[in-house]
Amino acid sequence: KNPSRHTPPTPPAIMHYRSKSMESSQRLHALTWDIAVRRANCFSQALGIAVTSYLTSLSDGGPGWSRGFAGVWARHGYLLVFEGLLSAVGKELGMIEDAAIAISMLRMVSVVLMPDDGANSSNTTKENIPVPLSPYVRWVNLTPQQIPSKANGASSAKTQYCLEIGLD
Repeated sequence: KNPSRHTPPTPPAIMHYRSKSMESSQRLHALTWDIAVRRANCFSQALGIAVTSYLTSLSDGGPGWSRGFAGVWARHGYLLVFEGLLSAVGKELGMIEDAAIAISMLRMVSVVLMPDDGANSSNTTKENIPVPLSPYVRWVNLTPQQIPSKANGASSAKTQYCLEIGLD
């Protein structure tokens, strides 16, 4: 039987197609939610690795700091390399894809180091998250910002994140 391109006139047929449409819509929403959660988990792990690496490079006075790379990092960004011993077989392919997406999402983050002035920030309307056991970091604050952009002649908004880190 060939599917027709019009709405069937009988109520049972309409109910059947409505039911199928609702099921498909619910599956799409569940899949969209699962993907969003997965991306958020991978992004938070990649951001944690990146910030830890960056703060370690600043705090230990290592070769990058003594050679004057701080100015280069401020102008061009901090070079971050991820290594892994995964193959492109089975579930490991999904892990590689997750890592690739999370690493590409790091481009949306700028890190701002701020002195802890007791008020936790120059803008006291933000809620900073305290870091109690760190000898240097006092608080962190991740805020999204909508940046207007024009892609292919259409105006849209792109999300950029600012990670402020309050240092002692």
